[in-house]
Amino acid sequence: MRFYNFIFTLNLLKKSEGKDKGMKVISIIGGKKSGKTTLIEYLIANLKGYGKVGCIKHAHELDLDATKDTTRFFNAGADVVIGASAEKTVKISEPKNLTELIDEMASSGIDFLLVEGFKSSDLPKITLSDFSTQEVSKILKRVDLRDNPTMQEELIRELVQLILSLDDY
Repeated sequence: MRFYNFIFTLNLLKKSEGKDKGMKVISIIGGKKSGKTTLIEYLIANLKGYGKVGCIKHAHELDLDATKDTTRFFNAGADVVIGASAEKTVKISEPKNLTELIDEMASSGIDFLLVEGFKSSDLPKITLSDFSTQEVSKILKRVDLRDNPTMQEELIRELVQLILSLDDY
């Protein structure tokens, strides 16, 4: 089975004219069912007011429908396949490392990049699990959603401010 990366690009915000600003990058890490995806959804919605938001999701295996033309083209040997509709664009390519993916996002004009996973990376992190600082580097914030699975406005505001305060990538 071929492993591949895909990036969904949703053109939800226009890039400001003359904007010369770097990209803020943070990794959201945690165990299975810890609330990573839900937290990222809330962060996306709240960061959109500040600029374009992109996401990279670490997956051990990506399951794209083998009957869809884009997947069939890739499986036939195309190095890159782009599927485009009025609502979204899907890009399928050979595997890339995290640095290459981040650089690709930066060159596409993303202002904020939320990375789900990649706990061994050198990125700043928000963790939803009890990782030790020996296991995982650059933990900026620990969040526990087990007792309170609903996102509190105060927590989201705090995390958005944390992301806004990051150095540019």
